[in-house]
Amino acid sequence: MKKLIYILLIVALFSQSACKKELNALPQNAEVEGNAIVDEPSANVALNGVYYCFANANNTSTNWNNNKIMGSLFAGYIGSGNGATDDESDIFGNTVYGTEWGRYYTLINAANGVNQAVQALADNKFANGRKTQILAEARFLRAFGHFKLLNYFGQWFDVTSPYGIIIENQFNTLTNINLPRSTVSACYTFILNDLDYAIANAADTNSNVYANKWTAMALKMRVLLSRNQGDDLTQAITLGNTIISGSPYSLEPNEKDIFYTKGLASSEVMLGIQPQANQYLYYSNSSLEFIGASSFYEAKPALVTLLKNDPRYSWVIGAADTNNVGNYYFIKYIQPAKVSTQLSEVAYAFRLSEVYLMLAEATVRSGGSLSTARATLETVMSKAGVTDFTAVNAATTADALSQQIYYEYARNFVGEDGIEWMALLRLPLATVTAIRPTITTTVQYILPIPHAEFVSNPNIGAQNPGYSK
Repeated sequence: MKKLIYILLIVALFSQSACKKELNALPQNAEVEGNAIVDEPSANVALNGVYYCFANANNTSTNWNNNKIMGSLFAGYIGSGNGATDDESDIFGNTVYGTEWGRYYTLINAANGVNQAVQALADNKFANGRKTQILAEARFLRAFGHFKLLNYFGQWFDVTSPYGIIIENQFNTLTNINLPRSTVSACYTFILNDLDYAIANAADTNSNVYANKWTAMALKMRVLLSRNQGDDLTQAITLGNTIISGSPYSLEPNEKDIFYTKGLASSEVMLGIQPQANQYLYYSNSSLEFIGASSFYEAKPALVTLLKNDPRYSWVIGAADTNNVGNYYFIKYIQPAKVSTQLSEVAYAFRLSEVYLMLAEATVRSGGSLSTARATLETVMSKAGVTDFTAVNAATTADALSQQIYYEYARNFVGEDGIEWMALLRLPLATVTAIRPTITTTVQYILPIPHAEFVSNPNIGAQNPGYSK
């Protein structure tokens, strides 16, 4: 599935200046091999192709729907309007989401192609430090792909486990195409090395459609919270405070405005997915398929209950679906007219609210001040118009406050990038089961590696425990 000798990178037409790159430019398909990257302009074109892989883009759309659906579906907040699936009950033996395995390895391979070719070029082919910036962005995107794969297909929750993912640090060739899976520890080390390089070398800019050092810091926080070894939580706290105090981003005063009026113009969006021109007109890739008229994916009772007394209910939960009792339309991306627009098609990979919540989570889990963590949590909730903090104030133990932080992850990030799913699984298993009764074992934390990988790659090793090849 993931194995390609040469990858077709989707590249955009844009001006010779790196700052003029646009994801809404009409893309061309181009075979990118090492000799296709010969200078800074061609390196910028190839890097833009990696971003197209990141956005899962084609000529008419950027398709972030699986990012929106998977985590929320697994966590029990989103469901199919056409009848419940096994995945909705966290039964993953025959999951339909195995395609994500190939998708993220395509992103990784594209990033490796740029990384190798740019490293081989002389420094004088680039101006003003652009060479290291390109390498930093490529390594950020490679880290994003590897971490997504580890989240969904590797035992990320056990650093001693041999069941990691395949680490790919070179562009695929005949000699390196069939690699074994690595240990979880090795995966974390590799991902963090990429992110440390990106933090040290990426641009310090206010971009929200291209990676910079701030988004690399935010992704590193996600990784450290998942690994949770040594001083990982302390590092996450430092990173969170650095982003909040030093980055050009700020919390949106009204959370609703991010989705209904501002989109990528919001001061809170650290990295978003810019839709192609007129994307909303292409129904098969439209947010309508996810959120509205077709009722293909809907808000389930768990989300309705979670938001019952929250100001977000009015703009996240729509009318009841009379064909599916208990389910409601999910209107987070739909404007008041209840129709999809170009703004409906914007997707969000990193927002500053998550940094605040990760900071609060790390503070509690590290044994830090509950009052400090509580204030951080309430800051985020207040931006959604919440004024009643009774439940948060009643959370006087670390475990209780951790649950309140998790509930805000779910309220804030449902239908974005699986953020609430990973936040749930970072809680103790007993707590996970209490919140999500369909999960009774850590086997259900991850998906099986797709069967096709075992057919094409005899060196991969064993399947994830609890699943068959």
